[in-house]
Amino acid sequence: MQYLRISRRGFLSSAAAALVGPLWADSEVSDAPLGVPMRQEPLNFPFEALEPFMKASMLRQHFEEHHARYVSDLRNTLDAEGMTVGNVVSLMPGMDQVVQPQRSDSRMPLGQLVSQGRSFQPPQTLSQSSVQMIRSAGGGHINHTAFWRFLCPAGAGPTGPQSAVARAIQEDFGSVKSFRHVFKEAAMQHTEPGWAWLVHRQDGCLVVTTTSNEDNPMMKSHIPWHESGRPILALDLWEHSYYEQYQDDREQYIDAWWKVVNWDFVSRAYTIVRGKA
Repeated sequence: MQYLRISRRGFLSSAAAALVGPLWADSEVSDAPLGVPMRQEPLNFPFEALEPFMKASMLRQHFEEHHARYVSDLRNTLDAEGMTVGNVVSLMPGMDQVVQPQRSDSRMPLGQLVSQGRSFQPPQTLSQSSVQMIRSAGGGHINHTAFWRFLCPAGAGPTGPQSAVARAIQEDFGSVKSFRHVFKEAAMQHTEPGWAWLVHRQDGCLVVTTTSNEDNPMMKSHIPWHESGRPILALDLWEHSYYEQYQDDREQYIDAWWKVVNWDFVSRAYTIVRGKA
């Protein structure tokens, strides 16, 4: 189930076409996007640093098993297709139209192909199984990378949104308190595996939405335009992200998660996406 909360500005501009190029950045100064590499980034904190809000053993399993499996599955899929990808995010917007790498003989002149008894092979899109694996494993890798980036030890930074992103949240949701309520409500009502997001849409609006499984707001082919954009906050709603510590109490998990949100990175992400929209 997808769940959307449109801000006041979002409602007024909802007729605009909004699909954006999806990239994150790691610098508040530079506009150069970081993207998501074809590997797991080292965490910026030890597993124990998020306790008592997130158990070290739970985080370790989440990172070393669940996230790592997505990276392995994606790498195997791309290897089978003969593809090398530097920025996994580049696969998200039009994964259904990605073409297979050209064979060496596909670049031969037609006469040479005929003389060698070969036939011309036009570019072919990826198989549906590969597209589905890119959607699930590629989405899983990107989503988890975002999840880790938006975490930090309690007390290591501000306890809420700051500066420009704080002003945008206040404008679009009325107050930070109202935003937190909308975000938590969306996460609570999304009963299946998935993710909750704060998204910067192409029209400049901030919206809260959820996606199922490993989909994310950057998948233009699979996400409605009014839910599409660049995430500037991500929460994992899969049970593996909280069950060991909180069992079925997702509300307690969400309340604990607010304590370890990396608001500095939220500000940096917002600075970049606003500059690139």
